Amino acid sequence: MIRTLLLLALSLGAALGQTSMGIGSPLFNSSSSSSSQLFDAIISKIRNLTKTWTPGRNPLPPAFYRGSVRLEQLERERLPAGILVLKTEVQLPESFDARTRWPNCPSIGEIRNQGCCGSCWAISAAAIMTDRWCIHSPDSAQFTFGAFDILACCKECGNGCDGGDLGPAWTYWVEHGVSSGGPHNSRCGCHPYPFDVCRHRDEQVPTPKCVRTCQATYNQTDATQDIRFGREAYSVPMDESRIMEEIFMNGPVQATFKMYEDFRVYKSGVYRHVWGPLVTGHAIKIIGWGVEKGTKYWLCINSWGESWGSKGLFKIIRGENHLNIERDVHTGLPDYRKHEEMFSFNY
Repeated sequence: MIRTLLLLALSLGAALGQTSMGIGSPLFNSSSSSSSQLFDAIISKIRNLTKTWTPGRNPLPPAFYRGSVRLEQLERERLPAGILVLKTEVQLPESFDARTRWPNCPSIGEIRNQGCCGSCWAISAAAIMTDRWCIHSPDSAQFTFGAFDILACCKECGNGCDGGDLGPAWTYWVEHGVSSGGPHNSRCGCHPYPFDVCRHRDEQVPTPKCVRTCQATYNQTDATQDIRFGREAYSVPMDESRIMEEIFMNGPVQATFKMYEDFRVYKSGVYRHVWGPLVTGHAIKIIGWGVEKGTKYWLCINSWGESWGSKGLFKIIRGENHLNIERDVHTGLPDYRKHEEMFSFNY
């Protein structure tokens, strides 16, 4: 079995110019029928190896689905662990879905699309900021945080579309605030997301420049007057129960894991890595947990659009720190007063 896998991996590398590391490796030519046939062969091979999940053809070639968390920086940039103070012991259910617990916060179930930029670290953070702004507001206030500010203006966060860090993104929310922003090409928010999906396999988009003006169609001109802030930013201890308690009490969290080639062809079931080289680190949103056919899982939302995976969602093994999914979990709490205090002048 090991020899068969090795031969398959070598043949794929030779045929497609595969590299074992890096973002957007040229693995697939979407216009090539021979590449499509080889892609189907990969899926067929993985299907024989998986026990808890099913691979399948997603709409885009595998290399178009990008991660971009700087794995080598995770430990150094990890924030101090937050302390969750509970008056009584929480009875955690066997399964949980944040969309059901907070139905007045529809952002929890929204699927964002990072397109051709390695911005998973920024886009998943902005999505969770949006969720928690609603969850902790007494009246379920809606404010859609965009990934633009984190991606373009946070110099301490990393290399923009070429890789970023979780901890500094959350610190940036607390210290500098983040503006609103809707999907690519939308008129929603101050700074809509600037990138569409990739057009060809080796496309590399530049990190956008930081700007402090909103799009012309927005009701605010100065982005400084649009930004909203976080009050606390912290990591969650690498403990299954602690992560579950955090989600159950406060809402979705951001996590990262080592992304291997087989994850790109996930369609359903509980994902466990079985084949392929390490591609990069990838950041996602965890919104709950459950058990499927005896296998414990985290319920997660990806940032590759609704057409990928199970309508944009996936499940991954829970309780084993599989691919370090439980090692670097980050989140924060909103500050509803700071914005008002900045623009309340008493003369």
